[in-house]
Amino acid sequence: VLVVLVSCIPQTSPTPELPTLPSPRITSVPHTTHTDTFVVDAWVNNPYPPINSRVIVWGSLIKNGVHLGGIMMQATWPDETQEVGIPNCSVLVIYGSGVCVIDDVDYPAGEFVPITVSFEYGGNEFVGQTGFTPY
Repeated sequence: VLVVLVSCIPQTSPTPELPTLPSPRITSVPHTTHTDTFVVDAWVNNPYPPINSRVIVWGSLIKNGVHLGGIMMQATWPDETQEVGIPNCSVLVIYGSGVCVIDDVDYPAGEFVPITVSFEYGGNEFVGQTGFTPY
């Protein structure tokens, strides 16, 4: 007589213990900050416009040779109807330049009209000057 004993329970081998590895981390290495060069470029489409015409003012803030965008530009010029301390124009700079339009009304011929263009960036204010003289 032959007796064969067979078990219905599968035999499992012990699972090998995997070594614990440290989880991957992304670390940033600080870069040495060098002195950046900023330039305010401000200009008008016509520095000598006829009286009662429009003057277009452009302004750019350039950091290390790159025109910045996504920042605000403010421009001020003499205007008796404008509240003191409030910019005549406040625009978002897109494509590297901000643009404002001035109606050249009631500015005397031959007198320079100064325009101040300013930008706030990185907690600092950057200012440039331009202007026009109506004839």
